[in-house]
Amino acid sequence: MQPKSAQQKGKRLEKYVCEAIEEMGLGKAVRTPGSGSGKIKGDAFSAVDFTIECKNQKQFHWQDIDQAKKEAREGNYYKDKWVLVIRDPRKPEFDSVYAMLDLGQFLELLKKNQEPKIKEPDRQVIWHLKNLIQAAKTIIKDLET
Repeated sequence: MQPKSAQQKGKRLEKYVCEAIEEMGLGKAVRTPGSGSGKIKGDAFSAVDFTIECKNQKQFHWQDIDQAKKEAREGNYYKDKWVLVIRDPRKPEFDSVYAMLDLGQFLELLKKNQEPKIKEPDRQVIWHLKNLIQAAKTIIKDLET
């Protein structure tokens, strides 16, 4: 692949990621000028807390994770929040795009977005709450007399 077309392929993935961020309602996202070589690190700049590094290549390289981590350390307020976005080259373009991040960060995202176990109190909890309220009223009444 020619270097120019390789750059264009990378830019297409960066543009796709920016559009996906905006479509999800996460704010404005733009490709980083110079693709992370300037003051702003990463390939996509947005309100998302993560430094975003995009790779649109035939083979996965572990050094890409190192690059994403390095760019987060150098240019992100959150030094440990990085994400590597890759696409599956075996599939048509953008049919299979994946985000790779640190397991700890993934678990934090799950914890942050987890819904409460009990959305509404069940009958037994309601009965106990009513009895607790009645007992509190009785205690207050006894203290006032």
